[in-house]
Amino acid sequence: MSKFAVSIILLLGLNSISLADDIVLLGTMGNKGLFQINGQKKTLQAGQESGAFKIVTVNAESAMISSNGKQRQLQLGQGYVSQESGQATGGGSLTLTPDERGHYMVDVGINQTAQKGIVDTGATHLSISRNTADSMNIKYKDGQIGYSQTANGRIGAWLIKLPQVKVGNVMLYDVQTVIRDSVDNGPILVGMSVLNRFQMKREQELMILSKKVY
Repeated sequence: MSKFAVSIILLLGLNSISLADDIVLLGTMGNKGLFQINGQKKTLQAGQESGAFKIVTVNAESAMISSNGKQRQLQLGQGYVSQESGQATGGGSLTLTPDERGHYMVDVGINQTAQKGIVDTGATHLSISRNTADSMNIKYKDGQIGYSQTANGRIGAWLIKLPQVKVGNVMLYDVQTVIRDSVDNGPILVGMSVLNRFQMKREQELMILSKKVY
């Protein structure tokens, strides 16, 4: 599997016990920036505030924001979540931007470790190489033995159910997962066993995944 350029991952719109605001820099126009704040597009300039955020400066390709007494620089397409401690991670949404090759990347957390994953609507399951599974302390040898079809042909695989998978900052439970009998170091494939838990929509180049409420 070829290496994929890592895009900036945007973790937005998290439902929590305490309040959490999210922001993403969509564009700049002179000294003004076009932001998406809590799902709403707003044009703001230095000194203006919205939600938990104050705009400090706006430049050609970035903006400096302030939240909860801390400053953070956002590049074009980059986002940030302002949150307090005690956040619940059971729900929420993700807003992803494509990398230079058009791939949507997201952090996948398992057993308190995280690896990059690529959104793949053509994959039936969350798909992880054996090499990556070992590095994440995933126990798969007792899983159902089968096969996985890859770009390089059919290879052996184990089908397991992971009790917890954190996609961005959204926690999912009992996720059907395929461990490929492969030692590649490519990103995890985030397939439909994960994506089916979300409502998916596109806003221009952004991909927005909102966790379904059951």
